[in-house]
Amino acid sequence: MGNLKQAMRKEMWYLLFILPGICLFVMAVVIPLIMGARYSFTNWDGVSNTFASIGWDNYVQAFQDPGFWEALWNTFKYALILTILVNVISLLLALVLDSFLPFRNIFRTIFFLPSVISIVLSGFIWSYNYSTGIPTLLSHLGLDVTSPLGNPDYALFGLILVALWQGVGAPMIIYIAGLQGIPNELHESAKIDGAGSGKAFWYITLPLLAPSVTINLLLVLTGSLKVFDLVYVTTKGGPGFSTEVVSTYIYRTSFSSFKGGYGMALSMMFFLILVVVTVVQMSISRRREVEM
Repeated sequence: MGNLKQAMRKEMWYLLFILPGICLFVMAVVIPLIMGARYSFTNWDGVSNTFASIGWDNYVQAFQDPGFWEALWNTFKYALILTILVNVISLLLALVLDSFLPFRNIFRTIFFLPSVISIVLSGFIWSYNYSTGIPTLLSHLGLDVTSPLGNPDYALFGLILVALWQGVGAPMIIYIAGLQGIPNELHESAKIDGAGSGKAFWYITLPLLAPSVTINLLLVLTGSLKVFDLVYVTTKGGPGFSTEVVSTYIYRTSFSSFKGGYGMALSMMFFLILVVVTVVQMSISRRREVEM
């Protein structure tokens, strides 16, 4: 027992190194979360120091708010399409750039560079491309096109294209790292046994890439569900609320309509939705890893 206490006393020293991180996490995450949960039960306008408790009225209003559910639908549509496209394209690029391709390091850098650019800058760049650059270029070919960001039917897909251009690089690097961790002997054995490239990928490469797939699915899905800056700098939720996502809807409700308490209620609901989606996605991915 004395040796155990002595060992624990020695290990306590290492807590000093993680104490700053714990304090920062508490101040930046835990305390704001608790305060937000408190304000969600009030009629706070987001500015004044006075407010009154109104119980569950904000949450009842949220469930009856068609604008919130429309924004939530846009968010999930954006996130699911982007997650699938990013992972498929980044995996294909990783398979190509992990082979003996000439100048593959240069191509890796080229595909990774957009992820270094800030999302705000990317939004301004592609807003210009959509409105001026691409239409001017295609006009020389006799084609008359307009920006998809001005069309309610195509605006969300225009944003997905921008996010896809910028979001492929990081998952591609993760997939390349996973491919480089697969022993070459497995592919050589499969080739000797007569397995083609398709079967080798399906039965060897993909199962061994399962951890990389899990990580990329989680990162891309959670990141795209929380999208705000790209939408705000390009469309601000328009045209006709066709690109309104939950983050921009909460921002507009809290700061433009001065409904801070209601905005906090929407934030808490969205937080719970993100937690549920993350837990479900992780459980499904982990189960698939075991099956593969």
